[in-house]
Amino acid sequence: MTLPVRDAAAFVEPVSIETVQSHFAAWRRLCARAAEPNVFAEPEFVLPALRCLGARRRLQTLLVWRDDSRQALIGVAVLRFPLARFGAARLWQSEQAGLPALMLDREAIAPALEAIVDWLARERRGLVGLVAPTLEAEGPTAAALGALAARANLAIHWRDGRDRAALLATNAPNAGIDSSLPKKRVKEWTRQRRRLAEGGALDYSASTDARGVEEFLALEAKGWKGARGTALRDDPALARFTREMLEGFAADGRLTIHRLARDDAPIAIGLVLRARRRAFYWKTAYDEAFAAFSPGVQLTLDLSRVLERDASIALTDSCAIANHPMIDRLWPARLALIDCVIATRAGSAAALALWLKGEALRLRLRGTAKTLVNRLRS
Repeated sequence: MTLPVRDAAAFVEPVSIETVQSHFAAWRRLCARAAEPNVFAEPEFVLPALRCLGARRRLQTLLVWRDDSRQALIGVAVLRFPLARFGAARLWQSEQAGLPALMLDREAIAPALEAIVDWLARERRGLVGLVAPTLEAEGPTAAALGALAARANLAIHWRDGRDRAALLATNAPNAGIDSSLPKKRVKEWTRQRRRLAEGGALDYSASTDARGVEEFLALEAKGWKGARGTALRDDPALARFTREMLEGFAADGRLTIHRLARDDAPIAIGLVLRARRRAFYWKTAYDEAFAAFSPGVQLTLDLSRVLERDASIALTDSCAIANHPMIDRLWPARLALIDCVIATRAGSAAALALWLKGEALRLRLRGTAKTLVNRLRS
């Protein structure tokens, strides 16, 4: 491991997972000052992810301090490095995360980002850029990266712009999800719910108790993910991560388990995480035996009415892919997201462009292979 180096505006310290664990309290204080709320960059999520999912991932955690006294933590970033010396580092976003593992102090976002880029330029001289995925297109992090590129004469590329469904808070009467949905669809979902209730008593509940985690894992494994062996509990590392992470959020009162049951047997469960005034609809599962009655939609309608009326929540992020077939029909608001690739040193625009072309080709080939595998599976 390289020694910490002093940057022009901050002090960057590459650390092991044991060291970063010792700064848990400072990290939590940083969360309260974060430029953007992000449960996927909080210690309750990142630390279990590093322990359970980070093996052989070529990851490095950076702590960014205001100065070398280490009294004020202004940034935390987890970077993933390529196998080859030439290429780009990437802010780590695991397959279980809706946003990258990057947390920056809202009062020091510019110096923290500059320190990370400068550290890469010095310590990883073979790399030509830094990939920052899944940024809010109009958010402060994207704006600060654009300003850094202009100020330091660094090449910058914006790519893969897309939208993600979101739910906005509303306190106005006759507003919210019920008023925004097409009447024809609402009528059909109401009919399905009535038919569902004919077979037993329906009950919706919301709990902050982590004991419901095992019930969620069992329900997910009961469906198509279990049949394919891709359910969370089927992978020991994923199961360990899920339990540890959710217990951490539950201990802090920031996990809510939304449950729709018939005669007390769960038919749909959704997990929602909280970061300040933002909620994140992390996972959902439903009993496919009731698929004809749209149990996932029924649960999402229930939890949406609760979340949009919660005065402590301004927005709920669906954490879904763009054009998701279920949530996009229910939540009309959108989060505009984009990926950023910024050079780590001036004068490397041509090298960065060359790497981007190779990366685009690699992704196309991987997408083709994935399509073929899915066709074979089906």
